[in-house]
Amino acid sequence: GVAAVLTGCASHPEQKPAYDYSAFRAAKPRSILVLPPLNHSNDVKGTNGMLAQSTRPLAEAGYYVLPVALTTETFRQNGMTVPEDIHAIAPRKLRDIFGADAVLKIEVTQYGSRYIVVDSITEVKAKAKLVSLVTGQQLWDGTVQVSDAAPANSQQGLLSALVGAAIKQISSTVKDDGFAMAS
Repeated sequence: GVAAVLTGCASHPEQKPAYDYSAFRAAKPRSILVLPPLNHSNDVKGTNGMLAQSTRPLAEAGYYVLPVALTTETFRQNGMTVPEDIHAIAPRKLRDIFGADAVLKIEVTQYGSRYIVVDSITEVKAKAKLVSLVTGQQLWDGTVQVSDAAPANSQQGLLSALVGAAIKQISSTVKDDGFAMAS
């Protein structure tokens, strides 16, 4: 069901026990607020690039996702422009302001392309957690790394989908820049 959409990487029973989705199932979130991702990568585009790709997989999974432009402007109007500050806002306060059931907090740990001789490898690594804005309880978390050299595994969960979308965005930008430079 819906819990399967939120899986990250494939887990191997000998490495890690199955994820406990009981809190997620009990909360039954229907609307999700996506915060601007924390960017721990070396690429300054990590926050906006990941944010731009994060709402579509959620919406396609059947959730109402608060519009990024609306939430960004609401934060800005209240003097909140730094992702670290936004992530520190209490769940209850976010619920009072936006009325969402849950919040998705993303941390980008790797974002962008590395150039190797005449080729490049685009990689994105992120971790995320879904937190109930009603109870403050963590409902789900996951980590995934995707590269255009080694695509994500066949178990395409939400996090894999949004990281995969970011890879496509970066790759097309790199290809477009290369084409413009060559002409």
